[in-house]
Amino acid sequence: MKNDIKKKKNSKPIYYLPLGGAGEIGMNMYLYGYGKEPDTKWIMVDCGIGFADDHYPGVDIILPDISFIKRRKGKLLGLILTHAHEDHFGAVSSLWKELDVPIYATSFTAELLKEKLNEFGEEQKIPINIIKQNSKFNLDEFSVELINLTHSIPEPNALLITIDGFNILHSGDWKIDNDPILGEKTDLDKLKKISEEGCDVLVCDSTNIFRDGTSLSEKEVGLNLNKIIKKIKSRVVVTTFSSNIARIKSIIAAARSSNREIILSGRAIHRFIKVAKKTGYIDPKEHFYDHVDFKKIKANKALIILTGSQGESRAALTRVANKTHPHLKLAENDVVLFSSKTIPGNDKSVSYIKNNLLEQNISVLDDDGYPIHTSGHPRRNEVKLFYDALKPTTVIPMHGELRHLKEHINFAKEYGILNPFLVTNGNLVELMPNSVKLIEKIKNNFILRDGNIHISKDDNSIKERRRLAENGVIVASLVIDKNGVLYSDPVIEIIGLPEFGSNGISIYDTIEDLIDDCIDGLPKARKLDLNNLNEYVRKSIRNKIYTIWGKKPECKVASTMV
Repeated sequence: MKNDIKKKKNSKPIYYLPLGGAGEIGMNMYLYGYGKEPDTKWIMVDCGIGFADDHYPGVDIILPDISFIKRRKGKLLGLILTHAHEDHFGAVSSLWKELDVPIYATSFTAELLKEKLNEFGEEQKIPINIIKQNSKFNLDEFSVELINLTHSIPEPNALLITIDGFNILHSGDWKIDNDPILGEKTDLDKLKKISEEGCDVLVCDSTNIFRDGTSLSEKEVGLNLNKIIKKIKSRVVVTTFSSNIARIKSIIAAARSSNREIILSGRAIHRFIKVAKKTGYIDPKEHFYDHVDFKKIKANKALIILTGSQGESRAALTRVANKTHPHLKLAENDVVLFSSKTIPGNDKSVSYIKNNLLEQNISVLDDDGYPIHTSGHPRRNEVKLFYDALKPTTVIPMHGELRHLKEHINFAKEYGILNPFLVTNGNLVELMPNSVKLIEKIKNNFILRDGNIHISKDDNSIKERRRLAENGVIVASLVIDKNGVLYSDPVIEIIGLPEFGSNGISIYDTIEDLIDDCIDGLPKARKLDLNNLNEYVRKSIRNKIYTIWGKKPECKVASTMV
């Protein structure tokens, strides 16, 4: 459905550039610009993290590459956070020093950000401007209006960004829930008013674009949790996303209606509940026990809310399943509810936990068989309702992998949008009243947060870790005398190799014998050249291990002469 309002061409170019979130789910970061280079002014929407997979061993977090905006020092006016999910605000603590701009957020998001920054000792240094929901503010020539949404966290916002009479609606994360447990409904009436002026571009959430129908309401999930928990006669454990305060309120209500005390376990759960109390989303008088109080409460009177719905290795539920939690010990017939969706990539970790619990005769309930979770993102019918209200001229999909973005393009065309435009990370486009034009493809690589430093995804350390993970490592230390004779037994360390080779002989003994053979077989002059000796022994070990294992491990040899 094409918007009938015709507008003249912008007096200055208006740009859109996603640096993350338009090609993957996570790591959201979007730039909007106004004016010709080199005088273009920019605003940034969101600053999120992504989660690394096994391809990057030792790395948990990935960050957007902000090289583009760093090169335009002084041109970034501010960072606006749509809400407080990690994939939208989790990179602030890592990247703000390089961005060095004011941050704009509503109270819940701001308070959570302060809590996170406290962990890094940064809170006092970062200017956070708290803005009211449904309010307007200006950043130079950018007019920004917040629009209420429903999502799986308090205070999610769409942004109406107006530049020189040109209207861009950045949807943020949203769903349509006509009777939310907390917060506001997605404001379709406001969208209809915007349509009267004309929405030139809608940049829209694509997460659930493959799913037909409408999302289950959060209230229905709460009722289902209440019914299930009332029937359970043993201890109840619930894991969910710590940020889903509406879900946590439903779990609290279910516990109270079943006369259960609530135990909390996990840093994230404590952090979110602390902020929810401070901002009025949970009653400040609501009492919770800590996991250290576990033994004080009878099993049939206890409900535990804990972290770990995604199988995180250090989360409370993982430690409970592995029987390594210092305080929480489950028993046969206890029931664990996964009131959550497994994020793609976490399937194996979550399955491991579920199977581990089942082996202990602990019951596991999840949304495969029970309606105890709903998404915070719109299905196709909800996207249609959004389109109906807003009547955008142009649609640019965001918040999705490439397959989601392309399917959203197809959906928009089927709906009747004449010129939806695919924009992926690093594509700088100019936004015009009736079209979108690709200007440049910016080199855009994500960054790895490795410990407390940032490295390239192609850093040699990552390649070395992959090799070590695949093939293990052997370290051999040799001491020889001036005659080229071993002065003492070699010191051999083997990491990540099997104990025995295919010949049934100990790999340690095989290496020890091989070193003796190498020393005996080399001429004295070559043995006294320690670099030559080290390389000869190293290659010999790798080749020998290959014959009895089928892999060539990393190998380091160091020789000393006495």
